[in-house]
Amino acid sequence: MSHLLRGACLLLGLAASALHAADPSVIRIGSPQVGVGQKFFPGVNALAIANAHGWIEEEFRKDGIEIQWVSFRGAGPAVNEALANKQLDIVSLGDLAAVIGKSGGTATRLILANSRGANSYIATSPGSDIKSVKDLKGRKVAVLLGTAYQRRFELLLRDANLTPRDVKLVSLDWPTSKAAVVSKDIDATFGGNDLLLLRDKGVGIPVSTRGRGGDYTIQSGILASEDFASKHPEALTRVVRQLVRAAAWASEDGNRDKALTLWANGSGVPLEVLQYEFEGESVKTRISPLLDEAWVEVLKGVAEDGLEQKLIRRAVDVDAWVDDRFLKEALKQAKLERHWTELDRNGKPKK
Repeated sequence: MSHLLRGACLLLGLAASALHAADPSVIRIGSPQVGVGQKFFPGVNALAIANAHGWIEEEFRKDGIEIQWVSFRGAGPAVNEALANKQLDIVSLGDLAAVIGKSGGTATRLILANSRGANSYIATSPGSDIKSVKDLKGRKVAVLLGTAYQRRFELLLRDANLTPRDVKLVSLDWPTSKAAVVSKDIDATFGGNDLLLLRDKGVGIPVSTRGRGGDYTIQSGILASEDFASKHPEALTRVVRQLVRAAAWASEDGNRDKALTLWANGSGVPLEVLQYEFEGESVKTRISPLLDEAWVEVLKGVAEDGLEQKLIRRAVDVDAWVDDRFLKEALKQAKLERHWTELDRNGKPKK
């Protein structure tokens, strides 16, 4: 072998070693929800689909890269704490929790949308005379503070000419609040579609955010730590490609029932509840990964309201936070650039 050829082989070997060294040994993915049997379940979104099918593990198996799934009972605040302590690389977070973390100085990039359009519900204790938001005045109401539900609840209060000070607000996690409303320890609780399960226990559902517009619905996003995104951009793009794959799979008409069943099995929420939640709506639209104007505008509203209501101390520049380069590359690699329709700030298809 000539000296020139040996030199070329050495250079190729060094390049391969450098590339291998740049790979993470483990990718830690976090979520603020716990599913059935304490298993990882990040919600009704593309990440749950990818997790259930094992697609992210499949993507990295040949490289010997471990995928760790971590759920937090403490919801968004617990995930933000783990991010701040550099214990997670990629997370799914609801919009308000994500904004709170960013405002608090946690270095993250917002890399794709994970879900949009999720509705919220007010559940009242058995026999309650609460029929509207106005009837909550002076009542004891549970909302898990620091989560996306807090902002939507305050929007409903505002529409009824009330403020959080007009109700006896308590912060309870979701299992505790559900038990408390059934036992009449509280008058009402505000949360997701799992509250519909309480109707057979005499609990009322007098109010929801259905049909009230984008600001009233909850969206979640996928965030990557700044450290992981800067050190492992290729690995991050590969994760995003599997999330795009999951969203595309769930958005196929023939897979609608399969996706709803998968989410029902993971969450413990009966299938009929999710069918009600998605009634008249497109799964394709609800889990579009695009960081389009509609999705970003809602996030900007969350950030602005959070500052005004002193939920956050520092303003968040949403435009600077969004980094769609990984998503664009993943869509290109998967040949899905035209699969989803971009929506404008009013939620209409962008021309």
